[in-house]
Amino acid sequence: MREVLARCWRAAAWGVAALVLTGCAATGPRFSEVQENFPSIKPGHGRVMVYRTGGLGPAIQPDVRLDGEVVGQMVPEGFFFVDRPVGRHTVSARTEVESSVDVELVDGGTVYVEALITLGLFVGQPRLSLQGETVARAKLAGLAYTGAIPLVAGRPGGTGQAPPAGIPSGPGAAPRTGGPVTLDDLNGLLPPSR
Repeated sequence: MREVLARCWRAAAWGVAALVLTGCAATGPRFSEVQENFPSIKPGHGRVMVYRTGGLGPAIQPDVRLDGEVVGQMVPEGFFFVDRPVGRHTVSARTEVESSVDVELVDGGTVYVEALITLGLFVGQPRLSLQGETVARAKLAGLAYTGAIPLVAGRPGGTGQAPPAGIPSGPGAAPRTGGPVTLDDLNGLLPPSR
């Protein structure tokens, strides 16, 4: 009887582990398809690129914070980026424990933060680490974009589609036809900043 109970507990534990370890990978345009379309980094700013390859706990997707502000999620097989003023910043993620890494942004530079999930007591634990550009870009190539800025293959910094009829694509531009309106397309409608 004891052996039967032990087998039942093991089967239940494997069932729970299977639920935690399964999930969906990120969907969206791949890094290799959109890297040429990233918006330019504004002067006085740097970029933080956060990515997560596969691995443990695909269903566990904690928020990623930059200086306490939620900027994305740890989606398996996904990446996103955020731009911030130069200086020291803290990237963090939390489940039952918190992992954080300090980054130093330089003007026009990019830092790469790899995110992964390791085994925890009750739920997977996030682990963040800084990576060099060569290592990071090799891993990023096949990952899907999960960020908030719309990016698809096409013209740099935009969605690859023209705005609807009557919406100019920039200052002094003639109206164009077809496609959704993007923030880049609306810039021509705003007064110049001072």
